Amino acid sequence: MRSLSRLLAVAGLALALLGGVLPTAGGAQTQTVAAAEKPLDLPPPIRTDSPRDTIETFLRITDKMETAILAYLRQPSYALVAEISLMSNQLNMLMDLDNVPAATRRETGIQTFEYLMDVFGRIGAPDPEAFPDVDMIDDSGLDNFRIPETPLRIVRMTEGDREGEFLFSDSVVTVAPRLYAAVRHLPLQSRLGIESWSSFGPQLAGPLIPGWVVQSIPSSMTKTWLDTPAWKVLLLMLALVATLTALWVLRRLLGWIKPAGRISELLLKTLPPIALIYATVSLLPFFSGQVNPSGRFATVFDTVLVVATFAASAALFWLLVRAFAEWIIRSPNIPEESLDANLLRLAAGTFGLIGVLVILAIGGQEVGLPVLSMIAGLGIGGLAVALAVRPTFENLIGGVILYVDRPVRVGDFCSVGNQMGTVEAIGIRSTRLRAVDRTMISIPNAQFADMQIVNWAQCDRMLINEKIGIRYDTTSDQLRYLLAQLRRMLHAHPRIDKDTVRVRFTGFGDSALNVDVRVYAETREWNDFFAIREDIFLRIFDLVHEAGTDLAFPSQTLYMARDGGRDLDRSESAENAVKRWRGAKQLPFPRLSRSEIERLDGTLDYPPYGSPDAGGDDETVEPGAEPLSAPPEAEDSPTGDNDEQERKV
Repeated sequence: MRSLSRLLAVAGLALALLGGVLPTAGGAQTQTVAAAEKPLDLPPPIRTDSPRDTIETFLRITDKMETAILAYLRQPSYALVAEISLMSNQLNMLMDLDNVPAATRRETGIQTFEYLMDVFGRIGAPDPEAFPDVDMIDDSGLDNFRIPETPLRIVRMTEGDREGEFLFSDSVVTVAPRLYAAVRHLPLQSRLGIESWSSFGPQLAGPLIPGWVVQSIPSSMTKTWLDTPAWKVLLLMLALVATLTALWVLRRLLGWIKPAGRISELLLKTLPPIALIYATVSLLPFFSGQVNPSGRFATVFDTVLVVATFAASAALFWLLVRAFAEWIIRSPNIPEESLDANLLRLAAGTFGLIGVLVILAIGGQEVGLPVLSMIAGLGIGGLAVALAVRPTFENLIGGVILYVDRPVRVGDFCSVGNQMGTVEAIGIRSTRLRAVDRTMISIPNAQFADMQIVNWAQCDRMLINEKIGIRYDTTSDQLRYLLAQLRRMLHAHPRIDKDTVRVRFTGFGDSALNVDVRVYAETREWNDFFAIREDIFLRIFDLVHEAGTDLAFPSQTLYMARDGGRDLDRSESAENAVKRWRGAKQLPFPRLSRSEIERLDGTLDYPPYGSPDAGGDDETVEPGAEPLSAPPEAEDSPTGDNDEQERKV
């Protein structure tokens, strides 16, 4: 709550700083504007059904505007300002301005009609009767009409929202200034007693700037720079500097606040964009309306405001989307560095990026950038961009695969390739492991998803698999005793799974009789596993010595003794047996005969004599606890077909 109150205090101070940059409308109005405002005198609606209607509307609005300006010069008021502004908008509606950027469309239209009023005030206004009305248009079928003695044209709109209306053509924006330059030597007929509309308009100011202030400005400051008097340029530049200074102070104030978490940090960062939007949408346009810039400077100033507004809006949208994602993560207490949290941030970042691009595209269209052409151009450069960002997209897709498959979670101990460690974070680009030596290993998601992952945290038991080497001078009964005692010890151990105990004599090694011990420890914790394994190994060591033998060393034994020769009786017996096989054509090479195989089938005793399972049927022997596959499923069949199926088998 304390950080929130400080946040609100800083926000209030920021608005106060920005509000102090410019004068308020109400306080200054009481000093310079008439207290009693008359109701707004709305002009009649415009008509553009025919060239005659367009010319008549133009002449009627310009006449009423001249009257309103005369009244404004005598006694400034907001009602007259609103009336003049409305008529300016109506004049703009008489012209095709679709090719002019939206951000500068109004100022361009006003400046163009100032040139038209300059031209018609010198060469005379066109006669509406010289232009066809609606009935004549229907009869002639013409769509293009030139104003007499000028290159200006009125054309029918053939597409868009104003299809069928007659407007000044889009070429008037470039033709009107050149036409005025050709006739500017002629005197202007106007009730205002001015020399030129295009030079008089820039000198006008809003009702908060008294007329005596404008009249007392030195002549050197009334000279135009980019079609705007120098004193107006200076005032607007000072307003921009004051606004930027206030924003800088706001950022410095925000730097003193220690955010409590990510949400507070992101919300703090939204204050500068909000303040900038407030300045560019409210304060600076209000000040600009009072100063009244014109021409090219007004175009540049309006463009700067539009760019700043959309840039601040994009930044605000980006921060709010991220703050919303952090709020979702915090609400159900999702771990900060978990895959779910990172993917929520990824989704928020993707959505925020799309929103930022849309906002910037709309802003680009407002200032006249060919956004659609740029988007079309992306199709050409898209391949190069795709190749450049391919690794990034691979890692992004790898992160999505890890989220869907979930082979590991934050906190799991796993082995990846030749690396082993605890998963600390699963990010958008990479997964970080804390190795057993406490180093941090970062693996790109694309590689991590393709590697063999052993998740030790998901195992229900941990394997102890050890090969023991027994001395070669161990007798077979000693070995049997050792194997039996090892099995008894493992079955008796409280932390060993009884169903998976396997102790077997597995072969004759180079220097030892190999005994394989394979059991599962009932634990999921590494330290506990190593303690159980250590206990098992120590007990094995004791049992080996209890059997009267010892562990073998990798060695070779050289026996020095007199050769006793072969056993001649057994050698002769073996040779005679082979002769009998050969004479009876029963030599078992390359294989035993079918009759011999049938005679030998099952004649050895296994399990061996003395075993608890010896002498029993195969079906009575207990099956192993680790089958290689699931038992076959019984197939359902009608009862009457069972005997027939058995006969076929």
